[in-house]
Amino acid sequence: MQVRLSCFGAAFLALLSACSTPIGAPTAPAAETSLPTGATRSFSLTGQLTRADHQTYREIPFTVPPGVTRLAIDLTYEGRDQKTVVDLGLRDPDGQRGWSGGNKSHIEVGAADATPSYRPGPLKPGTWLLVLGVPNIRDGVTSSFEAKVRLSADGAPTTAAPISTTPGWRRGDFHTHTAHSDGSCDNGAGVRIPCPVVRTLEAASNARLDFIAITDHNTLTHAQTLRELAPAFPDLLVIAGTEITTFNGHANAIGLSAPISFQLGSARLPDLAALQSEVEAANAILSINHPGQPSGEACMGCGWTVQPTDFSRIAAVEVANGGTLRAGFSEGPVSGIPFWEKQLNQGFHLTAIGGSDNHDATDTTGAKQSPVGKPATVVWSNSLSQPAILAGVRSGRVFIDLQNQPGRLLDMTATVSAGTSISATNMGGTLVLAPGAAATLHVTLEGAPGATLELVSHNLSIIQSDDHKTATIMHAQSNDLSKSGWIRANARDAAGKLIMIGNPIYVTN
Repeated sequence: MQVRLSCFGAAFLALLSACSTPIGAPTAPAAETSLPTGATRSFSLTGQLTRADHQTYREIPFTVPPGVTRLAIDLTYEGRDQKTVVDLGLRDPDGQRGWSGGNKSHIEVGAADATPSYRPGPLKPGTWLLVLGVPNIRDGVTSSFEAKVRLSADGAPTTAAPISTTPGWRRGDFHTHTAHSDGSCDNGAGVRIPCPVVRTLEAASNARLDFIAITDHNTLTHAQTLRELAPAFPDLLVIAGTEITTFNGHANAIGLSAPISFQLGSARLPDLAALQSEVEAANAILSINHPGQPSGEACMGCGWTVQPTDFSRIAAVEVANGGTLRAGFSEGPVSGIPFWEKQLNQGFHLTAIGGSDNHDATDTTGAKQSPVGKPATVVWSNSLSQPAILAGVRSGRVFIDLQNQPGRLLDMTATVSAGTSISATNMGGTLVLAPGAAATLHVTLEGAPGATLELVSHNLSIIQSDDHKTATIMHAQSNDLSKSGWIRANARDAAGKLIMIGNPIYVTN
């Protein structure tokens, strides 16, 4: 078998110990500096197979430098029409990392998840081996192969194709637990067991959710299970996260692909800023959970008392938690709404989200806790993909449906006319309003017959229509525009019960 390396750019010469290095035996690791955070490097291993390779194994070395957090390989080869078969496997510096035979042509290995049949975990720098097995190749046949290798230092999966590329509203749950922490359920014989991840995905699908985040406490071991189960739920986006559970508050890190630190206040994680840096480096988002709940023996560390907290680096606040909803606290001090609005009043742009905080996915009636998907967070996103959902949360065009009734919609747009031009701002955006100028607010409420709208604002002068679906907005004090303002909408049922929570439009001059 002849093998060669195809390199892209001079930067790979050191990485691969130079393309002219003969291939056949493992080589020493190249003297390569760490791959910078966020960087990627790609190269190809190519060669030809002949009858001499029939029923043999070949090991092709390549170098993984420090800093790599994810490795992806795509294998293609010729001769399938002539019954050539090539199996695929991988070895790291410590031994076998996995073997998929002939059933996979694409594989990935990351710190927390890997293609089934491969082992997740840290990617040790040094010489790795691409292992090719050749069960069959006929006499007289020559089959060329190419293994495209991609090394990355951001940990993000490389094959997370969108489930849908159509922009629209996506309904999901950002806070659930499984057997990988304290989730439990009945095994059907009256015995409580650690509840398998698949039960949560089944519940999410049955609740007609578009996405579900698994956020087990201080661990990401469920990421590997999610990678294995995701193909069985083709219409459901599964997102791996961690509930960072500290002595002074809980926060969900959503959209992780590798474990992060959780021991806040220790040498491993001295302060919240260090945690925020880890989350940002992972391209994930951080959401403060159930901040209005009391802290103490009844709920240790449940309320948010972390000092100091830089709210400019917080993406979201869980203003609606399934546990508090079930206890009858959809609003008021125990809910997250006062905590959230306090930060809004100080000028921070934080997106309100909800999460069921479900610990038993088989409890679909709410007999003991809030079911998966109640409340539901509804996010406007450009596609149904993890990056798009996280971007949607960051944008703030989000509302919370406390009862998870598909078809409900709560949205808001503000427009300003200046001569012949009109500018519009959606929920979550910032409206620039000159002194003395006025904007028109339009609120959309659908799928909730008999519901009424309620406008909530800060530092603004509001003139509302009778149905609250339109309003005129002005600065509260034309002589003091240094104070930022905001306006948002709630929906209430005929009895006055809160059923939907909207996010703000921010107003500045």
